[in-house]
Amino acid sequence: MTGAPEHRAPSLSAGKRLRFRLEQFIVRAAVRIVPLIPLRLVRGAANILGTIGWMADRRGRTNGMENLRCALGPQYSVPQRRRILRASYRVFARTFFDLFWSPRIKENNWDRHFVLQCDTPAARAALDENHCIYVTAHFGGFEWLSIAKALRGWGSMIIAQDFKNPPLTEIFRHLRSAGGRQETIPQEGAMLRLFKHLKKGGSAAALVDLTVPPEQSAAVIRSFGLRASMSLFHCALAQRTGVPIVPIMATPAAGGKWTVRFFDPIFIRENDPLSGAAQRCWDIFEPIIRAAPEHWLWMYKHWRYLPENTPRENYPVYAARNEAFDRMQNEK
Repeated sequence: MTGAPEHRAPSLSAGKRLRFRLEQFIVRAAVRIVPLIPLRLVRGAANILGTIGWMADRRGRTNGMENLRCALGPQYSVPQRRRILRASYRVFARTFFDLFWSPRIKENNWDRHFVLQCDTPAARAALDENHCIYVTAHFGGFEWLSIAKALRGWGSMIIAQDFKNPPLTEIFRHLRSAGGRQETIPQEGAMLRLFKHLKKGGSAAALVDLTVPPEQSAAVIRSFGLRASMSLFHCALAQRTGVPIVPIMATPAAGGKWTVRFFDPIFIRENDPLSGAAQRCWDIFEPIIRAAPEHWLWMYKHWRYLPENTPRENYPVYAARNEAFDRMQNEK
């Protein structure tokens, strides 16, 4: 009797295998070595590598300069935009070096690195209960934000995209666990797992500032005066479970610290439009990003879709027309 066909992972080319092994060696070395180095030197090295990344990443530089042109317009000159983008690469590098160094952070030295801020009594109450959906953007110390929250007893189930190089996924999953205080899960099947987790009284956390295809539970929102396709995942989950969304951000503070800031909770009623809830989340983030643009990741393609009847020059050069996006916008 013939059994079911065996499904095997596609074989990798020799070049890709070599690249994956090199990536694993570098990351594993960083995990071992970085925590042994003083944080000041770690961040200096991150600035150097971030600058190298800015110089080497031609495509990212092009995307970033276009994003800054369209989003911030005449507010900054071309040389100023270039400086903002270079600083953005440095912040990105620092974010991951900080994550490698994070095992050095303990409950008893938390105050050396973070300042806690709750904007309202409702934000503090939601934090104390820790039964909510935390959402943030790729801004500032977003990796340390998760670690800081977990070390104070507010761990969450986190959604994170898997790496194409599988061993890296496990390494970063361990780092983000903050010593086992929280769990990182892949995007596949996340809705059901998070639904059950929230129903049992847990909390969840996710990054929500990246463009998603219109077909993937998305909505058109206004972002820096432009139209973008943003995920409704967190809004749908909040509506189905009845728990609030709590926007959070890690903003720069004096002395190299991060302010761990919790904003007023957003409650989504049964009949509330999810697109409006997604817009409310973004409207909290945007003023913070405008005030410190170098802390956002401008090299991503944030505005992939060119709306119909819109001047071409108003959007980045990479933006393209998309029928599903147009339909979604017209329905809204």
